[in-house]
Amino acid sequence: MAGTFRAEVLKLLTLPALYLTAAITWAVAPLLAVASVSAATGEGNGPGPGTDPGLAPVGYAQAGFVVLGVLAAASEYRGGQIRTTLTCVPRRVEVQLAKAAALAVTVLPVAVAAAGSGVLAARVALAAHAPPYGAAGPVDAPGEVRAVAGAAAYLVLTALLSSAVATLTRGTIPAVTVLLGHHFVVGPYLAGRTALAAYLPGTAGLWPGGGTGAGGVLGAGGRWAVVTGWTVAALGAAIVSFRRRDA
Repeated sequence: MAGTFRAEVLKLLTLPALYLTAAITWAVAPLLAVASVSAATGEGNGPGPGTDPGLAPVGYAQAGFVVLGVLAAASEYRGGQIRTTLTCVPRRVEVQLAKAAALAVTVLPVAVAAAGSGVLAARVALAAHAPPYGAAGPVDAPGEVRAVAGAAAYLVLTALLSSAVATLTRGTIPAVTVLLGHHFVVGPYLAGRTALAAYLPGTAGLWPGGGTGAGGVLGAGGRWAVVTGWTVAALGAAIVSFRRRDA
C-alpha cells in the first residue's frame, strides 16, 4: 500500500495541469479577500458580526479544487494509463484508496495556502481601512487558525468528492459540468428556497460565513457530517464501480 501511495503521489506531481490550477486558485484567493474587505468597508461599517471576509474566497476556491479532483482521476483514462496502473497493482480497492490518500496529501498544502492567504490579505486590507486591529476588531489568532483549518479541510473534501465523481464518469467535461453546476448554480438556487439545501455538499460550507443553505438548520457538527458523508458515499460508489467494470 505504501508503494502504491508513493506511485500515485508521483503521478499527480507530473501533471502540469494540476500545477496551473493550483497556482491560479492560490493567486486568486487573496485578490478576492481584498475585494471582500473593500465591499464590507464600503459604507465604513466594516464586516458584519460573525463574518470573516478573509474566508469569503473559499466559496469561489471550490471551483479550483473541483478541477483538481477531476483532473487527478480523469487523467488515468487518457491514453490507457489506467490499464498500466492495474497491471502493476491489480488490487483495485487498494488502487482507489491510494489515489484518494495521494490526492488529499497533494492538495492539502494548496488548500491551506488558499485559505491562509485570503485571511492574511484581508487583515492587511482591514488595517488600511480602520484603526489598529482593523475593522473586525482584535485578531483572534487561535480562532483564525481553526477557521483556516476548517476551510482547508472542506476544500480537500471537495477535491476528494470531485475525484470520486470523475471516476464514475471517466471523463473530465461531464464531471466538471455536474460538479460546478451543483456548487454554483443548483446549490445556491435551492439555498434560498428550501431547507433541504443544507444537506447538499456544496451548500453545507465548513467555514465561517459559508453554507448559505445551512443557516439555522445545521450546526458546525452537522455541516461536517453532511460534507464528510457525501464524500465517503461518493468514494464508496467510485470503488464499487471501479471494481465491477472493465478498465
